[in-house]
Amino acid sequence: MSDATDSKQPTDADQEDAREFATSYVAFNEALAKLETSHKSLEQHFDSLNKELEETNRQLQKSLDDKERLNTYLQNILESLGTGVIAVDSDGSITHCNAAAADLLGHDMDKLLGKASEHALGESSGLLDLTVQTGHGVDQERVLQTSEGSEFPVRFKTACLTNSDGETIGGLGIFEDITQIRELTDQASRVSTLTALGEMSATVAHEIRNPLGGIGGFAEVLNRKLEVDDPRRQLVTRIVEGIDRLNSVVSNLLNYTRPSQLTTRPVNFVEVIEDCLGFFEIDAGARAKEIEVRRQYEADEITIEVDPEQIQQIVLNLLHNAVQAIPGNGWIRTDIQTRADEDTEGLTPPCLVFSVADSGMGMNEETRSKLFRPFFTTKEDGNGLGLATAKKIVEAHGGTMRVTSALGEGTQFDVILPLT
Repeated sequence: MSDATDSKQPTDADQEDAREFATSYVAFNEALAKLETSHKSLEQHFDSLNKELEETNRQLQKSLDDKERLNTYLQNILESLGTGVIAVDSDGSITHCNAAAADLLGHDMDKLLGKASEHALGESSGLLDLTVQTGHGVDQERVLQTSEGSEFPVRFKTACLTNSDGETIGGLGIFEDITQIRELTDQASRVSTLTALGEMSATVAHEIRNPLGGIGGFAEVLNRKLEVDDPRRQLVTRIVEGIDRLNSVVSNLLNYTRPSQLTTRPVNFVEVIEDCLGFFEIDAGARAKEIEVRRQYEADEITIEVDPEQIQQIVLNLLHNAVQAIPGNGWIRTDIQTRADEDTEGLTPPCLVFSVADSGMGMNEETRSKLFRPFFTTKEDGNGLGLATAKKIVEAHGGTMRVTSALGEGTQFDVILPLT
């Protein structure tokens, strides 16, 4: 029994193994605890990184959205400009063209992209190329040409396009149609000239009319002293006719340069025109048989507030001009219509439109563009103040005039007056 009992007692080796196992177990547990701690720390760090990444993505998306909105906003501004804008790269090829540039030049906007700037800007593209090469912008008045070949003046500016490093990557051409500005400048110049002319007219009229009166008196005395059959009476008659013509020129000049004084009242415009046609048929004499007068009236009575005497002056002038434009037999048509649409040359409807049309020779574009200029005339005995004075009277009524004509197709003058 003692031998069996002694054999079951742990040996020193067993105890040592047990101690090593216990030590290893403790170390394992400690390592496992550290691993768990590290894992939790790693998870927390990973979660933090994920949150930072999500926030960065949100900020990036917001920046992209803001950039897109800004680009759209700037694009809308660029497209809404009435000024033409063309951008080119360093090779001079068009990279952008806004709607105004395409409209002014008469090109399809999409078809301009990728083309050489010369295709759109003609000779002015050289200024844009020079800006890209030298880095210096220009500001000049130039003349551009549309795709159909017509020309128009512009204010042309150029500037360099650079990247974030300041390197030149292209150029920008900006141009604005200054046709209206030039017209306004010309009008201002004419107004200034006419103002000075008006100040001078009174003095000139006095200086001319006094000696003319004396000449006329002497001519009348001479005429009475000559026999009825004396051929020299014809020369005296020519002198008197010349005096009357000079007096007429001076009177027309004074009337044109003076401010228009209107005495308006409500009248039946149809009656005013009919009175003019009655005077015209008497004045036309033998030509009245050659000219057919046609009437087209919207109604028998159209009431409008005008100065009837000055309106009659305009109408008679237009009628006489129409007769002189018809070399032989022909017709003159007078129209009276009211308009409630927008075809009233910028005047607020409703308006009255009075027209005088003829079957005469018509006129070319150059003559038509100069018709209302003072002292411009195509008649040998004209003074060039009739239509200019007519336009002035119409504008004093708050209206406007327009003319439509072509060689061989006759002419039509429209007098547009506000009804309200």
